[in-house]
Amino acid sequence: MKKLKVSFKYILLASALFISILINISLVRTFIPMIYNPMRRPTAMIRNHILRHTPIGMYRDEAIAVVENNERWGSPVVNMWSGFIHPTLFVDGPDGLRTRAVVGDQSVQIRHRYSIPFFLDRVVRILWGFDENGKLVEVYIHSSFGT
Repeated sequence: MKKLKVSFKYILLASALFISILINISLVRTFIPMIYNPMRRPTAMIRNHILRHTPIGMYRDEAIAVVENNERWGSPVVNMWSGFIHPTLFVDGPDGLRTRAVVGDQSVQIRHRYSIPFFLDRVVRILWGFDENGKLVEVYIHSSFGT
């Protein structure tokens, strides 16, 4: 009977190949869904995608229909009574203090949550603000990791 002689070099090569395959599977799992679901892209790309489908000046009912027809975006929450508080826009309040601006008279929001490799969750919130005539005036995208 012949003894199988395996050198350390071949064991190291096999280990490197195995690790390379695991890394490639992880990359495919991360980037392939990004191609098919726009909510998995970077924030600036999400904003461009959203504005392509719901341009500034679009009426609220049309924007809601667009959101509802894109099930990958998430379900819309419609607020007919107020706009949304913009986290980076400020106005001077009546008491002279600067406060965050409220965008629009009505708003629509979706919240999209998905998991990425290594057990992290990413949450994407998209807010549309509409004026008193129901026309879109602002879109704000917020993306964060966690809940």
